[in-house]
Amino acid sequence: MERDLYPMIFKRKSFHLFRNVGSEKIAPEELKEIEEAYAGFEPLDPDIRTAIRIVPAKQVAFKRDAEYCILIYSEKKDNYLMNAGYLGEQLDLFLVSRNIGTLWFGIGRPDVPDYDGLDFVIMIAIRKISDETKYRKDMFKSKRKPLEETWEGDTLGIAEIARFAPSACNSQPWFTRNENNTLTVYRYKKAGKRGIMPAAAVAYYNRIDIGIYLLFLELCLAEQNIAFSRRLFLDDAADDVEYSKVAEYDLT
Repeated sequence: MERDLYPMIFKRKSFHLFRNVGSEKIAPEELKEIEEAYAGFEPLDPDIRTAIRIVPAKQVAFKRDAEYCILIYSEKKDNYLMNAGYLGEQLDLFLVSRNIGTLWFGIGRPDVPDYDGLDFVIMIAIRKISDETKYRKDMFKSKRKPLEETWEGDTLGIAEIARFAPSACNSQPWFTRNENNTLTVYRYKKAGKRGIMPAAAVAYYNRIDIGIYLLFLELCLAEQNIAFSRRLFLDDAADDVEYSKVAEYDLT
């Protein structure tokens, strides 16, 4: 895992509107760098084949002043959505390190629904940000659930940061328990609550969100020099299940 992604946690923001961000454009060589960087990212599951396409935002009818959209494609295998979120968040933080603003755009519709035998998963809208002040100034002012709603046990100095992972409609669908030197991570869905997302979409996007959260969690562990071994579990729980175990981290 690239340690230089960790500082980008504090800088990144979701650009729901790309306004007053300057006039610089993403250069062709930067687009090539994005593709090369993605090819080197570490997946959760190396047996799941994925790919990205970078297309002009207008090509997928994105109307919020983005320059391009990055479309993420994947094989449909066990935990493929979690894997896509994990890879996509590495891409998100890498882009921020290059002063390229991002927006995970869950409701985006691809121009090509399948690519190289892979199915479309989600897209990230991007635009060059010329003005550094447009990024997040104080991450801790962002709206998040109280810590006790997302973590149980010793926080290790990482729970306070990992909970700022982005998620669909800010749903924050995760819960972590630290017990006997093991972190157990669950995809959490409060019974009867789904926010503004259509019911059928909640489980889909929250599985992507969990991958994003695991990336944040591992970056925080690395920053604290806490070594770990990871076990993943198949997240095939029914949509009405409150806790679905997705991972265990044995801390060493």
